[in-house]
Amino acid sequence: MPTKIYVREITMARKNKGKQFEQIVHQAFLQVPDVSIDRLRDAPRKLKGVDNPSDFIVYKKPHEIYLECKSHKGNTLPFSCIREEQIQGMLAKSLKRGVIAGIMIWFIDHDLTVWVSIDMIVTLIGFGYKSLNIKDLDKIPHLVVPGRKKRVYFEYDMNKFLEDLYE
Repeated sequence: MPTKIYVREITMARKNKGKQFEQIVHQAFLQVPDVSIDRLRDAPRKLKGVDNPSDFIVYKKPHEIYLECKSHKGNTLPFSCIREEQIQGMLAKSLKRGVIAGIMIWFIDHDLTVWVSIDMIVTLIGFGYKSLNIKDLDKIPHLVVPGRKKRVYFEYDMNKFLEDLYE
């Protein structure tokens, strides 16, 4: 019986860390002047046909950004952590002029947060990759999300991130 409780506590802690990461990203974007950010709620699985493409829609002239946040322990983010509906939804959005879509990944054990475009994720999947290893980052286009580590979480500079993303 104690084993089940322990496993549940680990699962809850992992889930909460990811949700906390999302809240920190949200708050960081709110600090940027002239930014609009909307949180898209996760739809319950029982609601068929309701599936948001990302966690957030961010707008700062001249671009709209579809942003999915993922936090992961270890060296590798398995692509199975990204729902197929999200990949297809963000890819469809990214084909529109002025729209950028991608994944912000916090590699917890490495104190590194990066942005990878959904186009790059789809390209990697097309080449047969099942995951993104932190060692492969030097081989693909990505952005390091600037931030200062506090105790566990980061304080991100989303103004600088947007400048880098728009270049």
